[in-house]
Amino acid sequence: CCSYCFIFLFLYVFSFFFFFLFCVTFFFFFFFFFFFFFFFFFFFFFQLPSNKMRCTRAEFSDSEANLYGYLAVIGSILFFGSFAVPLKSKRVTDAKVDPAVFQIYYSISIFFSAWVVLFWFHSCITDWGEFFAALPWGIISASCFVPGSILSIFAINHLGMSVAVGIWAGLTIVVSFIWSRIIVDASAPQIYHPERTYSGLVTLVLGVLLLSLSSTSFVSQIGKKGNPRRSHYEETDRLIRNPEENHLIQDEDKDKPKQNKFIGLTCAILLGFLNGSAMLPMKKAPAIASNISFVVLFGIGVLIVTPIVTLIYFGFKRQLPQMKFDCALIPGLCTGLIWSVGNIFAVYATTFLGLGIGYPLTQLALVVSGLWGIIVFREITEKSSLVWWAVALLIIGAGVALLIFGAVQ
Repeated sequence: CCSYCFIFLFLYVFSFFFFFLFCVTFFFFFFFFFFFFFFFFFFFFFQLPSNKMRCTRAEFSDSEANLYGYLAVIGSILFFGSFAVPLKSKRVTDAKVDPAVFQIYYSISIFFSAWVVLFWFHSCITDWGEFFAALPWGIISASCFVPGSILSIFAINHLGMSVAVGIWAGLTIVVSFIWSRIIVDASAPQIYHPERTYSGLVTLVLGVLLLSLSSTSFVSQIGKKGNPRRSHYEETDRLIRNPEENHLIQDEDKDKPKQNKFIGLTCAILLGFLNGSAMLPMKKAPAIASNISFVVLFGIGVLIVTPIVTLIYFGFKRQLPQMKFDCALIPGLCTGLIWSVGNIFAVYATTFLGLGIGYPLTQLALVVSGLWGIIVFREITEKSSLVWWAVALLIIGAGVALLIFGAVQ
């Protein structure tokens, strides 16, 4: 039995790295046309007057650091809110690709984009031996991200996307802010008005939770007269008149995946804690790696953690992964690439604004994903839901304003 397990483990790891090398050429095609343009515009343009890339908040004035930090927050929100768009195509949804398979594709994109950061910000690293000695911190951060990606799928399947995302986004904001108060975060801007900051945090979490409820049936029924659903007697009469419909309804119920609210809630809560802690290793890493160059260590960590997590995942399910290259490869790599750009902005925002302000603000990607759902995919069409969504957006805006002005003298 041990021999078979060893052989399976060897073949799995070998096939993963073989596939990893196979995707190199394909990835770089997307990199030159997409990633390089945005990375060049946001980072090189901002630091153009400098002869050397500046990597920490201490190398900027407070006004410059805050400006670049908030610009990075905007970039992170745009990309984090858009990374799932390639997965919304009908071909991908019909294929029912396993979440762990998509995670393999994400990890490939994340790893390669990390080395682009190393090429660009190599001047931030003065001692390569000391830098790579901090790799365990990158592995710890990746250990929060990779399982979290799989947990997100289970949370969405059992709770629905709107509720699940609202729970873990709200928890991420709270957990990240708590970590910023526990550790000494030298990169965080000074808080001159704590009452504004804490009020902004509460308001932000409230707005995120309200925004997540905008697509629920409860909100969509607000203002409607009566209950559009059939009564018990109407359903019984319909089945008496058409007995064959009873079989159709039973068949439909069999096809629907069984939802377990407890499992969904547990996964969403665990994901919130993992997301809120994902940037903590960067703050605990040595000073040479506690900046934008941490993305490199994170990318290597993702490459190490992904085979282990997927092996455990498929071992638990007692089945081999179905890679589905024809319909999942390109969307998976594109999704990972877009997420990776958002993560680079998030690291940059955390470097300049700290765990308490920078990283929580990146969770407002929920707003961008909501805009995609409303404008492009037409996921929210009810008037009451749109009004609810707009009100929640105003509350979020008030929370952001309080957070920002809490750090203004």
